[in-house]
Amino acid sequence: MIPREKECLEILKENNVPENVIAHSIAVKNAAVEITDNLIRKGVKVNKDLIIAAALLHDIARIMHGSHAIEGAKLLEKLGFHEVADIAKTHGLSNLEKFPPITTEQKIIFYADKVATENKRVTVEERFDYFKKRYGGREELWKKGYDFTKKIEKELIKQ
Repeated sequence: MIPREKECLEILKENNVPENVIAHSIAVKNAAVEITDNLIRKGVKVNKDLIIAAALLHDIARIMHGSHAIEGAKLLEKLGFHEVADIAKTHGLSNLEKFPPITTEQKIIFYADKVATENKRVTVEERFDYFKKRYGGREELWKKGYDFTKKIEKELIKQ
């Protein structure tokens, strides 16, 4: 089952997701839809409804303790959104080795999350600069995440 856009926004509000996280999720959705449309034009099969739902719900657990990607996936599973949960758990950097994005949809959401701030599209470089400033330290994580994101960018954008 894949929720429609309006339902996703209602789910975010029902789960007390802060407005700045909702704004980020909308920016991720916009980036993801642009990427999806470009891929579809090139003949790549992508589930656009799934992309929209996953983009909007990927950070549903952003304010929870622990890995927000894993906790969000658990919550989405409980809500019956199994396909969306499979994507949400692969969007984070801290679990990249355990849950790497493999499907096209997972890669799109992973990448779109790395090119969207709270309300706008940015470059991968700008986003990782933001991560470093906001969360500090963790240089190895930022380096691995950046390198992986650039690899995904080549696959999705620079075909």
